[in-house]
Amino acid sequence: MRSLVLLPLAVAAAAPRDWSSFSFEDYKRAFGRTYKDAASEAVAARSFAKQLADVLGQNAAYSAGRSTWWASINEHADLTEGEFNAQKKGLVPSRRVPAPPAIVEQQPAKTPFAKDWREYSPSIVTPVKDQKSCGSCWAFASTATIESYYALNTKELAILAPQTLVSCAPNPNDCGGTGGCEGSIPELAFNYTSTRGIALESDMPYKAHDEACPADYKAAATLDSYVKLPANDASALESALATVGPIAVNVAANWRNYGGGVFSGGCTADDCVLDHVVVALGYRKAVGVGGTASGYWLIRNSWGTSWGEEGYIRLTRGYDKTTFVDKTPADGVACKPFPKNQSVSGESGVLFDMSYPTGVRKAA
Repeated sequence: MRSLVLLPLAVAAAAPRDWSSFSFEDYKRAFGRTYKDAASEAVAARSFAKQLADVLGQNAAYSAGRSTWWASINEHADLTEGEFNAQKKGLVPSRRVPAPPAIVEQQPAKTPFAKDWREYSPSIVTPVKDQKSCGSCWAFASTATIESYYALNTKELAILAPQTLVSCAPNPNDCGGTGGCEGSIPELAFNYTSTRGIALESDMPYKAHDEACPADYKAAATLDSYVKLPANDASALESALATVGPIAVNVAANWRNYGGGVFSGGCTADDCVLDHVVVALGYRKAVGVGGTASGYWLIRNSWGTSWGEEGYIRLTRGYDKTTFVDKTPADGVACKPFPKNQSVSGESGVLFDMSYPTGVRKAA
């Protein structure tokens, strides 16, 4: 009755490709692109040219040893910045968030040097999905997190339906958006699942757009509540990943062209807008001079497997103790009354807002 999937262990990232001779015509052929008219194609060509220049510049820095990550041309290269942000992220100005459970101080634990929940047996990680042209990152991250705890608790790997949350999870206070493809937050996804449950993907396939909630859908999984980790606390995230399971996190996803390696530089001191929800699935501790070499957070994205390292990105831990300023909190996870700014820590602000569901189980 429930879909079971076994996943292979993580595959090592490939070396960067030489994109210097890759043209817009090559791009159209590679990704099957057609456009409704000449004007639309011209806009797409300009977007592609900008992304290609960015990719070549980043890879030159990587080859010269000035960066730890490389870039790639992917299926999103013909989108304008506005189109990309609307379609592939999904957090928009929020209003007021309902009172969540008290923040739980994760007890310090003796953690292993590295953790990767993809290596757990039997598998608790479903295949990477693609949110497509819908700002439903919050639903995908929440669903993936619920799937993992469902597998941990039941020993079955069910493929659950993010469309359940897109279509059904209410957002009366406009938290992180207005709901559905217009954005929301994991807390509301977890709250909804605790009351109505979430369906199997096979019962409610993803449509990539808002739809009416089926009144009689069959729930496959439910849960009790959720836990929030203390903000900007790298030790809390490491301990939770080591001892509990995957964690839903909010980030500033300035990773459009990421191809592989350990990403850094997504935020500046005064510019780190949280605008995307993903899943932290593991870590590697930082070592070396200054405690920064090789350390990373392992992140699962929802932009398909052709992006990044088969749908994943590694974020450097070199900024675990660095504070960035989000100057437009209304564009991310902040709620009314909006603060003028908020302080976020970690590469891409990954440490600011972290949560996971509790009591995940089969629905009755």
